[in-house]
Amino acid sequence: MSINIFEFLGLKAEHRKLSNKVTQLVKHFDEVPDSKKTAPFAVQKKEDGVCTLLVVAESSAMWAFSRTGKALTNMNNILVKYDLRPGVYMGETCCDPVSLEVLSGMINPNRVEALDDERADMLAENGRIAFFDFVTLEEFIAGKSERGFRQRWQDLNSRLPTAHVLGYAISNEAELDRLLGWVVDAGGEGIVIRSADAGWEAGHKGWRVMKKVRGCDYDLKCIGYEEGTGKYTGKIANLLFSWKGGREIKAMLGKGWTHDMAEQMFNSIQLKDPVSPYYPLGYVFQVYALEESSKGVLRLPKVGEMRFDKEVSDV
Repeated sequence: MSINIFEFLGLKAEHRKLSNKVTQLVKHFDEVPDSKKTAPFAVQKKEDGVCTLLVVAESSAMWAFSRTGKALTNMNNILVKYDLRPGVYMGETCCDPVSLEVLSGMINPNRVEALDDERADMLAENGRIAFFDFVTLEEFIAGKSERGFRQRWQDLNSRLPTAHVLGYAISNEAELDRLLGWVVDAGGEGIVIRSADAGWEAGHKGWRVMKKVRGCDYDLKCIGYEEGTGKYTGKIANLLFSWKGGREIKAMLGKGWTHDMAEQMFNSIQLKDPVSPYYPLGYVFQVYALEESSKGVLRLPKVGEMRFDKEVSDV
């Protein structure tokens, strides 16, 4: 499917500019001024998946779209698992047997190559959407909902079984850090913190939805690359990213990126093939590190998933 989320709903493509105005964005908790943090908070486990908007039209037609409104591919065998009433169901597409980087390549809107039988079966058997929010079609088209998260969550729960909210009436950071520690100790990435009574607003990034994660991570735009040497010749060794203050940082491919994928990435650059799901230049990637120093230096940065669903970096 090549149409975007608004065309799917019978609207003009320019209904809202396809960039960061499709859904809400998440900001680091520490980057939001204390005066803007509105308790009580509702806390959810941060799922390690691809942000997905599952849209069910009034006609009962259903499809899944990325954060920027582009149609995801190879979602048929996941969507058949859901029988839902009209609305926009927000979640993370997950497939536990494969890494997030592999999953992103499997459902990337730019993908044209068919999945092999093994990958297709794996996605059909293990693919799922971990839902975290819901708005009606009317609210989504308007770009906002006056209903608080608690109301939207109750609505979502009335429509399908959902993941457990770790806590609702949390009002202090110490309790948030306790929940973060519990999730990280269990092998999770972090927590998503929502102002429990805040409405939903497309494109908003700030106090409505925040996150705390192990280490630190940013979504950064790739501006260059370095080829490997020796046995890594013909493969990507590092990607270069724009960073704060006009600087650039270098990060090696992290967990989930295979030698084959590093080679395909390098080849896509040599072929000048920007529609390849592995072409990195100009695209946004998750870059994660142990910490950010007081001088703004990322310690041991690694490249995570390609954020094909984002067009603007965090810095």
